[in-house]
Amino acid sequence: MTSFLRLETPEEGMPRRRLLVIQPLVGIGDMVWHKPWIDHLADFYDVILATKPTVQASVLFANTPGVVEILDIDRSQRGQRGQHDGFMGLWRLARRFRHTAVDQVVIMHHSSTYAIAAWLAGIPARFGYGIGSQSYWLNRGYFLPKSARHQHPTSKMAIFADINGFAPVTNTWHITPTDFAFDEADKFLAAHQIGVDDNGKSPFIIMGVGAMHPDRRWSAENFARLVTQMRQDRPDIYIGLMGAPSEQPIIDDVFSYLADVTGVISCTNKLDVAIALFVRSICYAGNDTSLLNLSAVAGTPSIGLFAQSRPLTYSPNILAVCVDEEKIGIPGQIDTIMPESVAAAIADLLPPQHAG
Repeated sequence: MTSFLRLETPEEGMPRRRLLVIQPLVGIGDMVWHKPWIDHLADFYDVILATKPTVQASVLFANTPGVVEILDIDRSQRGQRGQHDGFMGLWRLARRFRHTAVDQVVIMHHSSTYAIAAWLAGIPARFGYGIGSQSYWLNRGYFLPKSARHQHPTSKMAIFADINGFAPVTNTWHITPTDFAFDEADKFLAAHQIGVDDNGKSPFIIMGVGAMHPDRRWSAENFARLVTQMRQDRPDIYIGLMGAPSEQPIIDDVFSYLADVTGVISCTNKLDVAIALFVRSICYAGNDTSLLNLSAVAGTPSIGLFAQSRPLTYSPNILAVCVDEEKIGIPGQIDTIMPESVAAAIADLLPPQHAG
């Protein structure tokens, strides 16, 4: 029952073993949090990654050659029933897992559903968190200790990987855009007369203005005040207001407060291009969303505005501007963060302004 997941480099001329990895959380940020361990497993196995389409795994693992296939898990979201829901959906999911022809599965979650599906699929070695009834359907590895079960997903994953023998030497969160994404990002910047220097950087700040939950979304007026101050203080630096295409109305709302402010552009780029823009930018500032996580793992200093949860600490690139401790989690508190505080945090990250 307690055998480790063995990380073995195959002998020359021998094929790599296949491994099914299941990470079923729905957010892009959720997948970013699990990425170091999936990348590490992909150094040793041909990984078939089963996950929700919403995480855009094909973009996040575009430069991870060991992730050889991505399987979509189609379960209910926002009231829409998926093909893998219910009893028949469980059988459909098990059939998909069976077709992967793997002999091992790692479930990076506590759900029993995926463990049952793996058992129905006949996968011989099944690793998982082992929380609650999930433990009945697993037969390999050590379960997540009770003391870790309410920790942040990055902490849970680190402990689970460590006790089961597949922890990387260091947990490094990093993502590298494709050459195509860089080309598209550079074309986008050039279209707005923004150059790229010899170090691959542009005089460009990205601000993430959207968020699904209103209590995580700094107001359009506050963003406009921040943009106005930054353009007054540093007219040499351009600002991009970034969000998903569905968040264009939020971006437009910020622009409605800007009137005569120049040097500000709208960025609703595809995810791969957005990540390349993060690499090109000096810094990021915005709400506690997937964009914050992506900017940080792209290696860019990233200022996050935190009101509903405590600041993220997994990446040294995340710099928190937070409401007072006693106000964390209270609705309506995010707009108590003052634009002047965010502007000061950004100013600390900017290169000196050239005279003339």
